[in-house]
Amino acid sequence: MTTDSKPKLKLALFGVGRLGSIRARILVHFSPRIELVAVCDPKPGSDQWVTQNLPAHIRFFSDPEECLLHSGAEAVLISTATATHAPLVLRALELGYHIMVEKPIAVDVETTRQVVQAAKEKPHLKFLVPFCRRFDDSYRRVKKLVDEGSLGEVHAVESNCLDQQDPTGFFVTFSAQSGGIFVDMGVHDIDIARYYLNVTKGLTNPKKQVNKVFALGQTAVYTDLQKTQDADNGWALVEFANGKVLTFHLGRTLTNGFESCTRVYGTKGSAVVNGNSTIDRVEVRDEHGVRTDTTPDAFVLYEKSFVQDLSEFATCVLDDKPLSLTPEDAFEAAKIAAALQYSFRKGVPVFFDEEGDPIMA
Repeated sequence: MTTDSKPKLKLALFGVGRLGSIRARILVHFSPRIELVAVCDPKPGSDQWVTQNLPAHIRFFSDPEECLLHSGAEAVLISTATATHAPLVLRALELGYHIMVEKPIAVDVETTRQVVQAAKEKPHLKFLVPFCRRFDDSYRRVKKLVDEGSLGEVHAVESNCLDQQDPTGFFVTFSAQSGGIFVDMGVHDIDIARYYLNVTKGLTNPKKQVNKVFALGQTAVYTDLQKTQDADNGWALVEFANGKVLTFHLGRTLTNGFESCTRVYGTKGSAVVNGNSTIDRVEVRDEHGVRTDTTPDAFVLYEKSFVQDLSEFATCVLDDKPLSLTPEDAFEAAKIAAALQYSFRKGVPVFFDEEGDPIMA
């Protein structure tokens, strides 16, 4: 049976903003096992974007409820503003959809808990929060090194995620809905650390995976972020309950492009991913020295990941296979991210209780 003749997953895309528009093009051109049947976005002008950029047979809806009831889809990809994720997910679960939702699920722990519990109650429906680094070939190679024991006992991860300055100030406006820099950006660093550190190893109480966290932040360039108690640079320290450690730096103030580097420390060696986040392998050598061009943003650096996560989602739905991430992975990362945002805002460390929840009172 050829790829074209195989069954395809009928999918509706919610949101055609910055990431959603990228997803739409990937779904149309690079997802052979998915049929994009509908797009939904209530923002004015979204219908024109769909008409101008997507095939004519794809239906457009401005009302999410109408799309969920009448699109003919079997699955949804939710790529809307973070604050809208939870109600859309809960309604889609109620109607029996397989769900892929961009991180984070929600901006607070309790809403995230509610969504994850609802997903667990319907195990026949696939539910994926696609943390992009897990779908990157280089990060997967390091995971293989970790699992094979090539690095020895892995005991720490340090990482950074540093955006280029944005003259439009998009993320300043978005801050009120994003949950803050640690929730919006840091959840990626948290997830990849959990991926490598085997954070439940040796625990007598697997519910409590974290001892404590602490965070600091600055508004070095975008002082308007102070209005939402947010930062344009943040530093985090996470001590897991089995003694392993994560440190990371988040930023939105680079001038050369986007950088995202992760170093995994083991007792026999370490591994670095994206030590220099170059856009290609070209070096210019002239009277100014040696220089390279930096990747402009995460969507370019992790371009292949945005193809591979959709491929896994479609395969697992159509062939009834398990996903490589669970709802619990997203929940555990979300709890840590929320604790770090609280720590930054209050200037205090946040400890976790025996149930694995951050104590934020």
